[in-house]
Amino acid sequence: MSCAARSRGLARVLSCSLAGALLPLLGALPAAALGAGLPAGRGALLPLQDRVGEPALAELVETLLARRLAEHAELTGPAEVRGVLRDLRIRDASDEPPERLAALAERLGAEWFFLATLHEAAEGQLPLREDGTLGRTLLDEGAGSTPQVVLSARLFRRGSDELWWAGFQAASGRDPERAFGRGEIETLDELLVDAVEELVTAALDPGPARRKPRLRHRWEGYSRPGRTPAPPARVAVIPLDSVAERSPAAAAEVATAALYATLDDRGFRPLLPGLVRAIRQHSGRPHPGGTSRSEWEALAREGGAEWVVTGTVETYRRGVGRDPNPWVAFSVRFVNPGDGRIDWLAGLGRSGRETASAFDRGRIYTSGGLTYELMRSLFNRIEPLPNIARAGLGD
Repeated sequence: MSCAARSRGLARVLSCSLAGALLPLLGALPAAALGAGLPAGRGALLPLQDRVGEPALAELVETLLARRLAEHAELTGPAEVRGVLRDLRIRDASDEPPERLAALAERLGAEWFFLATLHEAAEGQLPLREDGTLGRTLLDEGAGSTPQVVLSARLFRRGSDELWWAGFQAASGRDPERAFGRGEIETLDELLVDAVEELVTAALDPGPARRKPRLRHRWEGYSRPGRTPAPPARVAVIPLDSVAERSPAAAAEVATAALYATLDDRGFRPLLPGLVRAIRQHSGRPHPGGTSRSEWEALAREGGAEWVVTGTVETYRRGVGRDPNPWVAFSVRFVNPGDGRIDWLAGLGRSGRETASAFDRGRIYTSGGLTYELMRSLFNRIEPLPNIARAGLGD
């Protein structure tokens, strides 16, 4: 997208409501008027973690987040936030242990931090019809491409060693599409506006029940009778390992973000990622995927974890061009840190087309959205299951 086009998109964002003009007034609202889903007190929006590498997009997302959050809370100024982060040499707050976050909070005078990550963002290109015009038809669904975005966010509270909230949002321009291509979002800027709105809305009011996953699958895995993971258990998440052929590190990060959001949806209490990272480093050389017994024992002893959660991404393929169907496959396991046995294990693999119902409704066009749908569907199977074999892992 050209700079001029993106500037027009940014202007549309800033003028779509009176919020831009009211930011100073909204920032001065008392704590009693703040959104129920945010911790009390002043907050700070940390710089976006940009995995796409396009500064204009990162600036747009940060502007959208700041505008939306400032409608409900007093925020520390972005220049002050960046200055303090530079002084403390903090690049990604998710990697920092509680004591470093406490130092950041003290310097900023903030009670909580909001940190978002832009994992994927792609422009769309409508197909060329036979009559020379742009657009889709019911008979030509695979041609062209559609804008796509994958965002995640985490909310840290001062003085806590657990995440306050974790969210995930993946969207495609074709998600709201109706017959003959009507309703499709054609530009990435417009899609980002909707994605950020959905993400922040979930953080502001996490109470309402989420839409139930559409997918059903055969049970595959293990469960120990009398020891099945259940909220509000305190869990330590070790980032998922990945054996995906393309961009394995990016695939693992997206799946891990979807895991955090699903744990939050289900009512689990994930430890701060930075705390888990620090404990793993102190226990010795961290193993990929968390396969070391010493890591599990340290997380239980020093972090109070009741389970260690990790997994493996096997396939992560994005849908592009004439093959618009993403394909994702992964597994998740809950390890008992006391004896190293797997208390629960399951996996799923699907294409975006397999999520569709009649008339292709509900079809998923993004690999990130498919990952989140699979993760939520997989967690629906956490329940006591008798007569299932036990499994264990060693160093």
